[in-house]
Amino acid sequence: MSEHKPSLPSIGITTGDPAGIGPEISLRAALEGEFVGKCRLVLFGGRDLLGERARELGLPFPFETIPPEALQGSLPLPERAVVDLPVADVVAGTGSRASGAAAARNVMECAAACLRGRLDAMVTAPLNKRYFQEAGYAFPGHTEFLAHLAGAPETAMAFLTERLRVVLATIHSPLRTVVDTLSPDIVHGKLRIILTEFPRLGLPCRRIAVAGLNPHAGEGGIMGMEEESVIRPAIERARADFPSAAIEGPLPADTLFWRAWSGEFDAVLAMYHDQGLGPIKLIGFGETVNVTLGLPFVRTSVDHGTAYDLAGKGTARHDSMNSAIRWALRLAAARARRRPIPAS
Repeated sequence: MSEHKPSLPSIGITTGDPAGIGPEISLRAALEGEFVGKCRLVLFGGRDLLGERARELGLPFPFETIPPEALQGSLPLPERAVVDLPVADVVAGTGSRASGAAAARNVMECAAACLRGRLDAMVTAPLNKRYFQEAGYAFPGHTEFLAHLAGAPETAMAFLTERLRVVLATIHSPLRTVVDTLSPDIVHGKLRIILTEFPRLGLPCRRIAVAGLNPHAGEGGIMGMEEESVIRPAIERARADFPSAAIEGPLPADTLFWRAWSGEFDAVLAMYHDQGLGPIKLIGFGETVNVTLGLPFVRTSVDHGTAYDLAGKGTARHDSMNSAIRWALRLAAARARRRPIPAS
């Protein structure tokens, strides 16, 4: 029986798609010595499945089992616990509608506990978007699902390392639709989220770089007009709203990320998914953490997928889950003591 310590921060970990590596990396991270005595880690998933996975991996299982309704009370949580959400008909390595439904339930229960103030942050293991949607959840991924659950009107997907921080203007839009999706309001909205949420989370944001959409940031309109018709007007609005921030752009994306990694900028706003994720994952794969900005609680996530091919084999690395927990603790502590920079 673990000792109850009310002063410790409480972090919920959704164990992701139970057919993937989520259960393994969640267990391994929760057992890491660096977190012992520093936080309460509460896993959301099927207790029997997690216990079986621990036995297969030769891991101890020092987790108290608590029912979901225990999170509606006010008693201190155990230092290591599993919120038992039973899982049926799931085979390691084989995703299904059942595994997608289980992953969704983990997220819903953990988000509800965060919204009630029972948890200080949530960390999510990966789900599979196909099986998540086949289970009846019409959302592209975690970010949009959490925004819906929290009633958050405006969110942004961010990726953090110590030296590079990237936010996406569009998230899971197919590349052929990005041009039609982008608008001055969207770009301005993401800049506003950066400039309000970064300070709240203790992250620097005085120097923001905005990537262009087209090669060479349009080269003055020769290679595309979106920089002039969409991105630049949004930057000008954000400069007027936040005169203390230095916002540069639109800048050519082929050199921008190197400049940011070298320390010239605090954050980069990328126009589409792979424009932003390619560079940051190249530089910091395994270290990079996904953060949802704009939620009423801290949410971090690993930077990889379900890896069905590795599930149940005991070979999955949990570096990214460790990083996600570290960042969750750091951001939750900062959020508790900071306030956003007000717009003018």
